[in-house]
Amino acid sequence: MVNDYKQFFDQGSDKPILYANGDSFTWGTGIGNQFAHPKVNFKKFDENRLYKTWPGVLAKNLKWKFINDAWAGGSNKRIVRRTKKFINDIEKCARVKVIICWSTAVRVEYARSNEPVDTEVPYILQGRTGPYDIDGKTTYVQIQELGLNSPLDPFYQGDKDYQKEFYLANTDADLFIQYLEDVIELQKFLKENKIDYIFLNAFGIKELYKENLQDKRIYPLLDKFDFGCFMGWPEDDFTVYAYMNDPEDKLPDGHLGVASHKHLAVLLKDKMKELNYV
Repeated sequence: MVNDYKQFFDQGSDKPILYANGDSFTWGTGIGNQFAHPKVNFKKFDENRLYKTWPGVLAKNLKWKFINDAWAGGSNKRIVRRTKKFINDIEKCARVKVIICWSTAVRVEYARSNEPVDTEVPYILQGRTGPYDIDGKTTYVQIQELGLNSPLDPFYQGDKDYQKEFYLANTDADLFIQYLEDVIELQKFLKENKIDYIFLNAFGIKELYKENLQDKRIYPLLDKFDFGCFMGWPEDDFTVYAYMNDPEDKLPDGHLGVASHKHLAVLLKDKMKELNYV
């Protein structure tokens, strides 16, 4: 599922482009389903998923085009990889404004060659992304400790083996450190390319932060953070903003509804004004 970025850069247009990346809270899990079942009317499902999640709402408010490059169940490694690919693939960075909604630190990805299982299930037509982010002959498998995907889905044994070995070798503290390093890596990359950006967390980070306050590895990394561009660190994230605004706006699977996405879009626009991005 690789976006065609060129379509967003029309010759003669000088309007900014909003690039958003994250996990299911950015991709829009559960949003499109409120308007149409993907197997019945996929176009209606996908349009509502795109335009009623926070990237679409914010872009409409700003009258900008936007790219939602998120992945449901996607890792922070994927966020870094895909965002850097996008910036490296385009010719004019000055028009781009990047907003990253970081995922939980306990998700990771690893790269391998394509396997038949990668395309066996039509995930997107079922209203989800699945664990296999395919780019050419390489598949970037999104994994987490609890599993690769639904227990009913087919899987590649090599992925299961990697998952088991990885989580035996790495603690939650190790993964939190990796998250901090991912943030610093992308922050450095965006600054080097002179790109305006905003970071925020989707969920799960503040808990890991509090659980690992005694880990001395954390503080030299936090010294490298640009907190002025990191909205809500560490107490507030998308779920906190949503619960404070409308605690009833929760979907059956635990994701957030249309009202919460609208509210976050307002907060993000306010942050963009504060940083003189708009």
